[in-house]
Order: sequence, then structure tokens, then C-alpha cells
Amino acid sequence: MGFYVTTPIFYVNDVPHIGHAYNIVAADALARWHRMRGEDTWMLTGTDEHGQKILRTATANDSTPEDWTDRLVETAWKPNLEVLNVANDDFIRTTEPRHRDGVQKFLQRLYDSGYIYYGEFEAEYCVGCEEYKTSTDLVPGQGEYEGQQVCSIHSRPTETVKEANYFFKLSEFQDRLLELYDSRPEYVQPASVRNELRSFIAAGLNDLSISRSTFDWGIKVPWDEKHVVYVWFDALLNYITAIGYGEDDESFERRWPGNHIVGKDIARFHAVIWPAMQMAAGIEISERVYGHGWLLVGGEKMSKSKATGI
Repeated sequence: MGFYVTTPIFYVNDVPHIGHAYNIVAADALARWHRMRGEDTWMLTGTDEHGQKILRTATANDSTPEDWTDRLVETAWKPNLEVLNVANDDFIRTTEPRHRDGVQKFLQRLYDSGYIYYGEFEAEYCVGCEEYKTSTDLVPGQGEYEGQQVCSIHSRPTETVKEANYFFKLSEFQDRLLELYDSRPEYVQPASVRNELRSFIAAGLNDLSISRSTFDWGIKVPWDEKHVVYVWFDALLNYITAIGYGEDDESFERRWPGNHIVGKDIARFHAVIWPAMQMAAGIEISERVYGHGWLLVGGEKMSKSKATGI
């Protein structure tokens, strides 16, 4: 019997804080328990290195994205695992060839199956979250942003983005996702996160923009190299590219499906978008998604951008 557990892959716009350590140690403790039971156990962690936020942070520090991510991974993120005495089995970077090749194969599979189309749209985007926001995700700003609507997580105004991109037909999976939640209530834990996400799905899903053409720091869309893959669509695939998807079928079948330990703020990506991607590609759905709470500073989630990270 095998057990595969993952942390999120962490965004390398800055050094790790204690909230990252909390997640990593939780996953490590769980992996150690399964190893002690004699199970074929595999723990994965790593870094998410593409997207607009990384590009802007590197530029602001007079660096290239490649140099910025290489330096942070080698001087901060990997040493952090040694400090915490974490016994991870693998560490994946989204800039590695094994990840890039797997993402392009997965994307091509969805495109050939008719789940991806080209279209135009306009929406509010939070660069901090690397996510499009609906009106329910925004709150009235305070201080210098008073009178504006801001992201409820980062407390900063969003940016209005109007682009022509490739879209994933997420809306087609609404009923199948609701069926998944009803047939496997243990799939999303705890119950508070499961209930919130089930209500989100039941309210209606929109198709997901999965490419960008206004910057080039990312994995190229295989059939249109003017576009790079949306950072979240790219990042979620690390859980399968790290264990051989598209390259080593024996390794993939041995490890998959996985268990994902994530912060509750990114549970929507892992338990709504990610299972829909798996359904579209015809691979087995993840075993479980656990959305844990946050370590708070002043009643708010720690934030590097607000200088409240420890």
C-alpha cells in the first residue's frame, strides 16, 4: 500500500516565513507516520517560479527571473528544509525540464480533447494571488486605499485586465464536481472548507483563462508560443510531473493519486480547478485535499507584502 503526500509548491517572490514551515512540518509528520507503518511513502515539496509576480519582483530587484529564483531556492528555500529536519523525498521546481515537458503534454492532451478554446475577456486580477477576482472576493479598502475595492487577502486594489487568451472549459465540470463532493465527502477536509467550496461550485463555475500573452516568464503553450501557461494551471501539475506523468508510467502509477496539504486560501484551486483538470485528462482524482488554517499576525494572515511575515 502506498501513500503520496504533497505540500503546495511555494511561490519564490521572497524568503519563506513560519507559515510555510507550519505546512511543511505538518506534511512531514504525516509522511513519517505512514513510513513507520511500513507503507510505500513519498513526500513532495518544491517551488512555484513562474508568473507576473515573480517577474515584477525580480525586475524591482534589478535581477532576471532566472537569477532571482535560483538564488532564493538555493539560499533560502532548500536550506529551510534542512533547518526544519524535513524528510522530503523530492523537491520540484517549475523551471525544471521534467515539469515543463509534462505541462506541455498535459495541455496538449486537453486541447486535442476539445477542453481548451480561444476567447477574449475582461476581469479584475490580483497579482498577489495570481488570480482573477469576482465582486465577492473584494472588500472596501482602508487607509491609502479607502474608497477603493481591494483583494480580501492582500488588501490591495486589483488590476483590470483585458486580454485574448486560451480558456479551459471549467464550467462543463460543475455537475461532476458536485457529484464528487457528494459521493466522497472525505475528499475535502475539514468540513468547513468542503461546505464553502461546495457552495462555490453550486453557485456556478466560469471557464478559466489559462494563458497569458502580455509577458513571457512561463511555460510556452505548445501550439501557440506567443502565449505562456497561467501560473496556477502550470503549478498544479507539479503533483504529477514530479512522479513521472508523460515520461515514466510505472512511477506515476505507483505514486498516484496524491494527498494535498494546503492553506485554506488555495483550497479552491486544489479542490475545484485541479480535480476538473484531472477529469478532463482522464486521470484518477486526488485522494484528499486538506485546507488548514493560518498562523495570524494582528488577526490577519501573514503577508510578505505587508511585512507581517515571521
